[in-house]
Amino acid sequence: MTRQAPAAIPGGRSRAGLLRRARPLVPRHEDGGWLILAPHPDDETLGTGGLIATLTARGVDVTVAFLTDGSGSHAGAPGWTARRIANARAQEAGAALRILRLRKPAVVLGWRDAAPFAEGTPAFEATVRRLLTLCRRQRICHVVATWEAEPHCDHEAAAQVAIAVARRLRVRPLFYCVWAWTLPDIAQRLAGWNALSLPVGRWRGLQRRALGCHRTQLGGRISGAPDRFILPRAMRRMVDASHALLLEHGRL
Repeated sequence: MTRQAPAAIPGGRSRAGLLRRARPLVPRHEDGGWLILAPHPDDETLGTGGLIATLTARGVDVTVAFLTDGSGSHAGAPGWTARRIANARAQEAGAALRILRLRKPAVVLGWRDAAPFAEGTPAFEATVRRLLTLCRRQRICHVVATWEAEPHCDHEAAAQVAIAVARRLRVRPLFYCVWAWTLPDIAQRLAGWNALSLPVGRWRGLQRRALGCHRTQLGGRISGAPDRFILPRAMRRMVDASHALLLEHGRL
């Protein structure tokens, strides 16, 4: 029987091109803490697992915040209410972050899955104020979220929240890609964006183990949903990337 070749890491060519022109990222403890905003539990591992592991290994303070509870991934599964799904995903994320050596519990912002608040609404502004208070209290100087070109409403919303928080802190937000790597025009969309790169290959084993904690997203825990989500095998290979790549916004 012929062995099937493993799936390529999504956006491989675009990643390589971005890496060639990226500036090295050298995180240091004295440069302040980092806030990593993830739209759903599992995005923190897929998009920034290697970054989290590197920062924690260097003694840098890291705070992970989840915008939504992720409860919409298996709507209608027998025996699984939205609250039960949300609790399961929160537990999975906690286990994943511990594997990535982050001892601090994640901040849960409590937005509903796939129902983001619009920019400027009271709920949106309340989230921004909450994160601002956290950033100032913990001396956070780096704000990271999913890129605004991500093809999912919650990922776009995370970018908007990060931009609002960073603007008020007077720092430049940084962005990471998850599903954007699957866009057919990703290379064109990246044109004009600055990039930072960080070697993370040494953490590949940790990242794989962390991703394995997200069993609800890998098809091994919830069954019977009319339209259940299972993370494609190609997307699982994101944790094998040699470098974390962050995009730098040109505006404050």
